Amino acid sequence: MNSSNKSTLYNAQDGLGYCLSRAAQIMQSTVDEALAELELGRLSWMVLACIRFDGVTSPSQIARFVGLERSSASRLISRLEELDYVRRETDTADGRGYSLKPTTRGMQICEQAPGLIQAATRPYLADLSDNETGQLIGLLKRIGTDVDSVWNADSVSVNRRSEP
Repeated sequence: MNSSNKSTLYNAQDGLGYCLSRAAQIMQSTVDEALAELELGRLSWMVLACIRFDGVTSPSQIARFVGLERSSASRLISRLEELDYVRRETDTADGRGYSLKPTTRGMQICEQAPGLIQAATRPYLADLSDNETGQLIGLLKRIGTDVDSVWNADSVSVNRRSEP
């Protein structure tokens, strides 16, 4: 087989990485555009949503939950504070740390954002049934479940779990 034939055996558009990357880019930019009117981007929304809906309230937990470096999470939290979407409360357990709580304004934003996101992403999912969309979400959640990720302040290490 000559080298020109080898290059035709692989089509990047049929590769999993390409398809995932393309879908992620489409969804990320769509969500960013949809949330602009709330002065949010998708990452700041993820931080606010995990505080409001998942009860994740410490900066280090938020960074781990969302999959960000702590410095990035801290910047997003500061921005949410500037917007009066979250507030810091002293941790009553040890007095040194703090937890984050959504403000009244933040709670209102949490009521608006999901509808904006759904309306904006709906056209891209129009060819999928509700069942197929649910299956896709389920499959995507399974990616990486055999990997432990440890997020530190400025680095990420990924270790494969050992088989039993």
